[in-house]
Amino acid sequence: MNTPLKGKDKVLMFRLFQDKDKANATRLALQTTHSIKNSRKADSTATKDGNIVSPGTLETTIDIEAIASDDLTNQVLAYAQKKGLEVEVWEIDFSQAPQNGKYVAQYGVGYLSDWEVPAEVDSNTTIKTTLTISGELVKGLATVSAVDVATVKNFFRDTVKNPTEVAPIDEAPDYGSASSAGQSSTKSN
Repeated sequence: MNTPLKGKDKVLMFRLFQDKDKANATRLALQTTHSIKNSRKADSTATKDGNIVSPGTLETTIDIEAIASDDLTNQVLAYAQKKGLEVEVWEIDFSQAPQNGKYVAQYGVGYLSDWEVPAEVDSNTTIKTTLTISGELVKGLATVSAVDVATVKNFFRDTVKNPTEVAPIDEAPDYGSASSAGQSSTKSN
C-alpha cells in the first residue's frame, strides 16, 4: 500500500548565499506552509501550416507562510528581501530515514520577490513571501543539526546536561500482542 506524504515532514532551511562559507543554514521558526511551483510558459507562433508551440524556460517559485516571530531566520529573510540578496534554500524531507546521517533534500538559490506581514485582529501575525529560484531545485543529501532534527521529529531529551535525543515511547496499545489478544470485550459471569 502506498504511504501518503505529509506536509509536516518537509521543512525549509535558509541561508544568505553570501554567508555560505561562514554560517550554517537555519530553519524558519513557526512555518505553517510552503508550496513549490514549477511553471513553463508556452509560446505559440502562427504559421500557414498551423500553430507551432515552443516551450519557454522553467520557472520555480516557493511560496512560504509562517507565523511571525523574532527568530533570526525571519530577520535574515526580511533583510534579504529588502536588500535584494541571494538566498539559499533547502527543502528537507524528514519522512525518509537519513542516509549516513544526511536527509534527502532539494536545494536552490534565488531571490525573495515580496514580503508581506498581514496582522489580522483575531489571529497571529503572519509572514508571506515568495522565493524565485535561479534555475531549478536539485536533489541531494543535506546535513541537519541534532537540534533541528529533534525539533522537527519530536525526539525525547533527558534532563541531564548534553542529553542524547531518542525516539519517544509509543503510547499506542499493541493490538497484535499476546497480552491484548487474550482480552475480551465481554466478561464471563
